[in-house]
Amino acid sequence: MEILDLTLVNFRNFTSRKFVFDRNLTVIIGANGAGKSNILEAISLVCGQRPVHIESDLDLVKFGKSEAKISSRVEGSGFSKELIINFQVIDERVIRKSYLIDGFKKRFANFLEIISIVVFHPEDLDLVAGTPSLRRHHLDSLLSASDRDYWRNISSYGKVVTRRNRILNRIAEGKSKPLELNFWDQRLFEHAKYVSKKREEFIEFLNLMESVGFTSEVKNSHTSEVFFGGLRFELKQSLINEEKLFKNRERDVAAGVTLSGPHRDDFRFVFKQKDLAYFGSRGEQRMAVLALKLSELEYVKVQRGARPILALDDIFSELDWEHRETVLSVIGNQQTIITAAEKDSVPKKLLKKAKVVEL
Repeated sequence: MEILDLTLVNFRNFTSRKFVFDRNLTVIIGANGAGKSNILEAISLVCGQRPVHIESDLDLVKFGKSEAKISSRVEGSGFSKELIINFQVIDERVIRKSYLIDGFKKRFANFLEIISIVVFHPEDLDLVAGTPSLRRHHLDSLLSASDRDYWRNISSYGKVVTRRNRILNRIAEGKSKPLELNFWDQRLFEHAKYVSKKREEFIEFLNLMESVGFTSEVKNSHTSEVFFGGLRFELKQSLINEEKLFKNRERDVAAGVTLSGPHRDDFRFVFKQKDLAYFGSRGEQRMAVLALKLSELEYVKVQRGARPILALDDIFSELDWEHRETVLSVIGNQQTIITAAEKDSVPKKLLKKAKVVEL
């Protein structure tokens, strides 16, 4: 999978700018605030992934503008596509988005089938010690981008939870009867079953990658043995069935929310039997997130039959020498896009074989 170019119009801080990428390695150099991360955000959106730090679509449109546009040419095994996302500001709270593939209007779900990306942001270090909702978003974003059925089920599940919570509050107010929950409980369980199964399979895949020596590219290196041996991912699932939902109705009515289900799931990074969120050093947390990201490359490859794009956002300011060497060992295996604030922070041997874009 490869992205050939990217054109941004009124997107974030870009008025109009086109970027052309090397099929192997591109390094984007720019000072903080120049828009390096914005480029990766746009690529992620084209790949069907929404960065967690984007709170509102309104933030994507350049201030004072009523429209924005992302367009990109992408290629993969046997296909070449032009992907376009249009943003139209309706009012100060609403944006209308449209998706086009080769000039034809499509649904967002169609974008999920075209191209994939794995992005390593400095903020991803918060995955270890951050909130469960941050980790759930990460799971959902990755799994949705590699499995259209997962996207359908997690989207529907969220809508059903919202509807069920509304009824729970109406029951508490005496405006609805508990029997109204029967239909929604059934739908909730149907979608939850698929979501829980796929999350469990993903965590099992991660742990398999760790147990066999991490990834095929770095499993024989001394670096991988030092930093990735002993790491495991533990999934804490809030499993449900119709019987459990019925049994816990009174509790849910009292709380006014659905207290069990995949929206309560979480996962932990465990290194040598200690939870890194509480007992991990910054270096160990860094190692764990790096392991997660590189394992995700393998997961998408297995799911999609092709390696995704790898994007590394200003990682050389966060990683020590040995972690950098691990990343460098996998860069040549797929198209890679790297951002950095200063040219001097990028290894010279990398710059020699990269296309350099300066903002």
